[in-house]
This record gives sequence, structure tokens and C-alpha cells, in this order.
Amino acid sequence: MKKSLLPSAVFGLLLAAMYALPAHAQATRTWVSGLGNDVDPCSLTAPCKTFAAAYSKTAVGGEISVLDAGGYGQLTIAHAITINGEGSLASILSSAGNGITVNAGASDRVILRNLQLNGASGGNAGVRVNSGNVTIDKCFIYGFTTGFIGGIGVFINSNGNTNVDIRDTDITNSSFGVWVQSTSGFAVATLDNVRINSSPGYGVVAASTNAFATINRSYIGNMGVAGIYTSAGNGIINVNDSILTNNITAVNAAASGSTVRLNNTALYDNSTGLVTGAGATIATANNNKAAGNGGALTTNGTVTNF
Repeated sequence: MKKSLLPSAVFGLLLAAMYALPAHAQATRTWVSGLGNDVDPCSLTAPCKTFAAAYSKTAVGGEISVLDAGGYGQLTIAHAITINGEGSLASILSSAGNGITVNAGASDRVILRNLQLNGASGGNAGVRVNSGNVTIDKCFIYGFTTGFIGGIGVFINSNGNTNVDIRDTDITNSSFGVWVQSTSGFAVATLDNVRINSSPGYGVVAASTNAFATINRSYIGNMGVAGIYTSAGNGIINVNDSILTNNITAVNAAASGSTVRLNNTALYDNSTGLVTGAGATIATANNNKAAGNGGALTTNGTVTNF
């Protein structure tokens, strides 16, 4: 009699194990739609409605794609992933807090592509990066005006070794453009073909030691304090093939030990062209252009040609 019960018992254990498995494994690619539903599996035929829901159903290193125009909600990222809004209006409205927060590992690749982040004249940061290896590509970030020191388009606040690559992106009508600082390790920002416009504060600021920024082929204009600003020793900003125009100050290397390097950079119609604090350096490659600026264009360092 006992032997006859054994197959039933084994079957019951197998059945329980099957029900314990997740209904849907995480997918390498998930989808969101303005008409989606977050209880769906985020597949192409059954998309989710928010980035947060799709993120929870996407495998590490996977990709969330956008099917159509919509507002997809704030998101916190803790591992490698791509958010791809290519071909659609993929919007995040963030009137409070951050549009996207990245808390990924130092080697985790996070890609944010073709997203619109709107602070709605509030919001702390369009993208806040605390850690990770992040690419911000073809994004439009605007309207972040509250929080920490006022709103910031891209706020890099590294608590480890952090790299942020910003490409083909517009940042406008926020209190500050790109703020780079590190509480531990280093923070590195690279800007290529980035337009920063109409902010009451700084365009790009290196705000701590071990904060580094390189700006290539970019435009920074109409800043209420300075286009380029270093506020801590060892902060370095390199500016190449770029235009600084209609700012209160184009370049202010304010902190002792900090450095701004200018290579083939145009300074036009700034109230003050260059300001160099005691112990700071503005280095020139002697190939820059200037017109219509107030103050003397005095530099105290060189970029060596070789």
C-alpha cells in the first residue's frame, strides 16, 4: 500500500515545483507603448506602459524599446541596460525628483538613447548618475529647475569610478547644464556635439577634485554665471572645437589647482571672456578665436603642439 502512494507523492512535488517557477523569465528585449499595460509581459505584442515595469522584466544587459509616442515614467537603473526611444517620442515627465537615476556598477554599460526628459519647470535632474558607465545619446533634456542647487540637466555625482559619455544631445532651460563631481573615486564626463543653452547657472562645471570633463564640437550659450566653471582643485575641463557665446563669463577657472584647456575654441560676445582665480590655470593652444568679449583675454598656461 505504501509503494502505491510513492508515484502520487513524487507527482505532487513536481507539480508544486512547476507552480513555483516564474510565469515569465526576463527577456533580452522588452517593449513599452503609450497604450501598454504594466501587467503584460512587455513583449512586442503585449507591451508595458512604463519604463519601470519593462526594466523589471528585462535581463541584465538587455534593451527596452519604444513602440510609439508616450510618457513612460521615472526610472532608477541598477545594472547594465539600454533604453532605446529611437523613432518615437519617448518622454519622461519629472516635475519632482530625477527623470532617470543610475546606480549601476562601475563596469555596467547603461545606454539612454533618443529620450525626452522634461522637468516641467521643477525636477532635480534629467539624468542623475551616481555610478556606472553611461552613454546619453540623442536626448533632449529641459526644464529642470529645483533641488540640490537648482535643477541640473545631467548631474554626475560619482560615488565610485564613473564615466558618462553625452553625445548629440540638447540641454536647455535648466538651472545648470552638466555638473560633474565625485564623492569617491573619479568622475569623467565627455561631451560631443552637445548644445547647452539658456541656464541661469553654469554650462559645464567641475565641482570637486577628481572631476574631469572634455567638451568637443559643442555650443554653450546664454549662461547666467559661466559657460565653463571649475570650483575645486584638481578639477579639469578641456574644450575643443567649440563655441562659447553670450554668457556672463565664458570661462572661469575659479579654484586653485584647477585647469581649463582651450583648443580651437571661439569666444563671442560674452560679458567677460576669461576669469582666472589665484592658483588656477587657463591654458591655450594659441589657436582660439575671440570677438566682442569684455575683459582681458589673459591666459597663464599653454597646450603644447607636437
